[in-house]
Amino acid sequence: TLGKGALAGLGVYAVGKLLDNGDRVVSNSGDRVVVQTQDGYRVLRDDDVLLRQPGSNVRTEQFTDGSTRSYVTRDDGSQVVTVRAADGRVLRRTRVMPNGQEYLLFDDTQPVENVQVNTLPTYSTNTVEYNNSSNQDDLRRALQATQSQDLNRKFSLSQIRNIDAVRYLVPEIEVDNVNFATGSSAIDRTQAQELANLGGVIRDSISRNPNDVFLIEGHTDAVGTAEMNLALSDRRAETVALALTEYFNVPPENLVIQGYGEYDLKVPTEASEQENRRVAVRRITPLLNR
Repeated sequence: TLGKGALAGLGVYAVGKLLDNGDRVVSNSGDRVVVQTQDGYRVLRDDDVLLRQPGSNVRTEQFTDGSTRSYVTRDDGSQVVTVRAADGRVLRRTRVMPNGQEYLLFDDTQPVENVQVNTLPTYSTNTVEYNNSSNQDDLRRALQATQSQDLNRKFSLSQIRNIDAVRYLVPEIEVDNVNFATGSSAIDRTQAQELANLGGVIRDSISRNPNDVFLIEGHTDAVGTAEMNLALSDRRAETVALALTEYFNVPPENLVIQGYGEYDLKVPTEASEQENRRVAVRRITPLLNR
């Protein structure tokens, strides 16, 4: 159902609609649909938005089971191939260079073992604050680190996105110099330019290792409804990802965006709080490719 809807646009999901899997649509803002599941809320979006750069050609195939495969071909001959499940989840993404060489970024079509949270290494707070004075070497070291070097398994992208104990295994780069107004996902050109050091480090890392994948997290404060905040946080993550791509030439296919709404408050308060309206970055390659 969602696979077909993704081709026609998210507008087919009316608020209150009950999907085939039992999820219920609770909000639709045009670019985001939030559904209520048995486990909470989930946001649906068009993940190819980051990939649709000027001059790119986009082609999508749909299969009888509702899954899709899209091809984004660029002027230089490179191509990004993305496979989605029938429910819209991004399952697999491959970067194909102009010479035909392929780089697998992630692949949730392959089985991975379940996560037993109580068996994962105990993590400590591992946050690096990014601001105008952040040194590129410090950022580079932080992004390359993991909480534990003795993990003998890999995780799916879905596990990394949805299980806190998994994504906490890699450091969080907290982007302090991008400030969002209440209810807004917009940043101006000046704030975007302040991402220069971070953008440069990410771009250089991908240049050295084309398989590198970075998770861009969006967060909100606790003002407003949970479903509204989930969609808003997802837009904030997308805004920063677009800035990294447009201003600093970070390949968009190597970025994964995910909103967490009001779930992970930096400052535990129900009031309006600037520090909770934030974006963070994690290099998740070690978790995907161990």
